[in-house]
Amino acid sequence: MTKILKVVGASWLQTKISSYVLGILGVLAILALFVGQIERIQEDGNYAATVFYSEKTGYRIEYWGQSNELADIPKGAARAYFRMDVETTGWSLLEVETNPLFPDEIQAYAAGIVEGALTWSLIHNHLENTIRERCDGTSLEKQCNKLRDALDKSVDIWKSHADERGSVDPFWHQVSLYYIQISGIFTGWKHGVERSQNEYDTDISDLYWLNSVGEVTEIQHKLNISLDADVIDALPDLSSGFLRIANETVEGSTFKKIYLAQNKAASYTSMTRILKRYKLNYHQTSKNTSELVPGLTVDFSGYPGSVTSQDEFYFVKGDHRLAISGISLKNYNDKLWKEVNITHQVPLGPRVHAANHLAQNVSSWAHILAGSNSGTGSKQWLVVDFDMLDQVNEPPLEENHSRHINNYIVTESTITRDVKHTVIHANSSINRSKGLAWLVEQVPGRTHSADLSEALLVQGYWATYGLPFFNDISEDTQIHHMEKLYGNVFSEAESPRAVLFKRGFKNATSLDSIVKLMRQNNVTAINRASNETDCDSGLSCMIDETGYWSVLGVRGDMVHKHKEAYGIIDTKVISGMTNQMSTEFNALSGPPYTKINTTKFNKGNVAPIYTHQFDNKPSIDGLEIRDLVKHQIEEARQEDLEYLNRDVIKPFQWSESEYKDRKRLGLPDNWAFQPIIPKWSW
Repeated sequence: MTKILKVVGASWLQTKISSYVLGILGVLAILALFVGQIERIQEDGNYAATVFYSEKTGYRIEYWGQSNELADIPKGAARAYFRMDVETTGWSLLEVETNPLFPDEIQAYAAGIVEGALTWSLIHNHLENTIRERCDGTSLEKQCNKLRDALDKSVDIWKSHADERGSVDPFWHQVSLYYIQISGIFTGWKHGVERSQNEYDTDISDLYWLNSVGEVTEIQHKLNISLDADVIDALPDLSSGFLRIANETVEGSTFKKIYLAQNKAASYTSMTRILKRYKLNYHQTSKNTSELVPGLTVDFSGYPGSVTSQDEFYFVKGDHRLAISGISLKNYNDKLWKEVNITHQVPLGPRVHAANHLAQNVSSWAHILAGSNSGTGSKQWLVVDFDMLDQVNEPPLEENHSRHINNYIVTESTITRDVKHTVIHANSSINRSKGLAWLVEQVPGRTHSADLSEALLVQGYWATYGLPFFNDISEDTQIHHMEKLYGNVFSEAESPRAVLFKRGFKNATSLDSIVKLMRQNNVTAINRASNETDCDSGLSCMIDETGYWSVLGVRGDMVHKHKEAYGIIDTKVISGMTNQMSTEFNALSGPPYTKINTTKFNKGNVAPIYTHQFDNKPSIDGLEIRDLVKHQIEEARQEDLEYLNRDVIKPFQWSESEYKDRKRLGLPDNWAFQPIIPKWSW
C-alpha cells in the first residue's frame, strides 16, 4: 500500500510539475504572440516584392510585405522595395534591381512590373492630380486626346524600329528597353489596382504622357493645340542649375569639392515625388554575349510611372560617376516648331535613357543625346564627371575672365526635307582641364555642346537658368528679340538670376550655403513688385514683377498679383571630393521656406521708456505698475519679432492657402520638410 501510494504520490508530483511547466509555456506563448504583434505594429515601412520568370509560367510576382532583410530578398528577374515617406520627408523611395542572368528584355519588363505593382496608388494619385484633372471632362479633353494619339503613334513607330536594330546597335537596344520597361509598369499598375479591388482606370496612354511631361510644350505647338495657357509658361524656365567647385579643408589638408545643384519649378499639384534608384544590369545589345553597359546604376528625382526623371536630374554609376542636370529652354520663334517631329526623330526620354546607360564620359553623353534630336524637351544640360576631379589642374588665373569657349566643330545632317539638325561641338584648348564638365544646349534642329572645365575652374561656378549661353541657340529661339522687348529678364548675362548667382557663389561653399542660395526668397521684393505693378494680366505684367518672379526660390503662391500654386518644388544636390570615391545625394522636397526668428527681446532697457505712463496716475499701485510694464514689454517684444521676421517665409500649407480646394490626392498638407540622404540597399 505504501509503495502504491509512493507511486501515486510520485505520479501526482510529476503531474503537478508538468502542469506548472505547461502553464509557464502557455504564458510564454501568449507573451510571444504579444511581442510578435508589437513587432508587426513596428514594421519598417519597406514594402518588398520580386518578379520571377520562367519560360513555362511566364512572369510571377511575390510580395514579401515589410520588415525584411533587404539584402536577402530573392532577386528573381527583378526585385524592388518601396517606402512611402511623403508625410515625413516629402519623398517616397523606390529601389529596383535586375538580374543579369536574364535577357535584357525580361529584366526590363520585370523591372517595370515590380515598380508598377508597388507604386500603383501613387501612379493613380499623380494622374488624378495632374493630367486627368486638366483633361477629363474639361474643355481641353479633345486637345488632350489629340496629344495622346500623337504619343501613341510615336511609341508604336520607335518600338518597332528599335526591335529591328537592337541586336546590333547599342542605342536602339536601349530605346527598346525603355519602352519595354514602361509596358512592364503598365502590367504591374493594372495588377496592383486589381489586387486592391479598387475600380481605377488604367490606360497605357497615360503612362506615355507621364514619361513625356518634359516634352509636351513642343509637341502641343507642333500639333497647334494649347494645354498650358498660363502666362507663366511665357517666362524663361523658373528652374535653375548650379555647378560649384570649391576648396574644403579636412584634417589640415585642402581638397577640391564639387557640387551640382538643381531647383525644379512646377505646379504644386505635381509634388507626388519619388527618389528612385535603378540598378539595371543591361547589356550593350540584345545578344547574350555582349558586355554590360557602362552606366549600371541610375539615381534620380522622379515621379510615379516615369522611367526617367522629368526633373532631368541624375547620378549615374558603373564604370564612371556622372551627374546630370537639365533646365528647360523656351522657344519664341514660331518658325522653329517645324523642326519638331517625334515620328521621324527619337523623343527626349529614350535618348536620355540611352545616354545614361551607354555614355562612358561627359562628351559621349552629349553625343548620344545629340543624335536623332526630335526637337522636344529643349534643355540646357550640365554634365559632370566626378572621376575627373582628381585629374584636373588649376589653370592660370586671368583678369576679367569671361565665359568664352571656342574651337568649334560643326556637323549638319538633313533628316527630312523640312528638318535639319546641326551639332556644334567645342573643345577646350588646354588638355589639363578637359573632361570634367560639359554644357549641352539643345533646341529644335540644333545641338551645341562644349567642354567648360577650364571656365569652371577659373570662375569657380557655372549656372543655368533657362537662358541660352550659346549665341546660335539664342538666335534660333529669338531670346535676343525678347530681351529687346522686355529687358534683362531675358538676358543670359544680366538677368536677375544671373546676377544673384554672380553675387552669391563666393559664399556658397558648403551644402548648407548652396541650399540657402538655391532657395533664397525675399518678401520685401514681393511687396515692392506689387506696389510698382499697375496692370493685372499678361506677360508684361509678370515682367514688371520680376523683382520677385526672378528670385531663385520663387513661390507663385505668395505674390500679390498673378498668383498661382506654382514655383520651386524641390532642391537636390550631388557632391563629391577629390581622393574620395564616395558621393552624396541630398534632396529637399517642397517650396522654399525660412525658419522663424525667436530672438528674445532685451527687457533690461524697457523700464525707462514707460515712466510717462505713470505721470497722470499718482495713485497707481504696484500691481498695476507690474501689469502695465509686462504689457508694454510684450508689445515691444512682438514689434521686435515682427521686424526681425519681416522676411520670414512660412512653409506652404494647402489648408491655409487659396488653393485648399485643389485636387491633391495623397499630398501632405504642410510642406515643412528637411533635406534627406536616401539610404540605398543594393
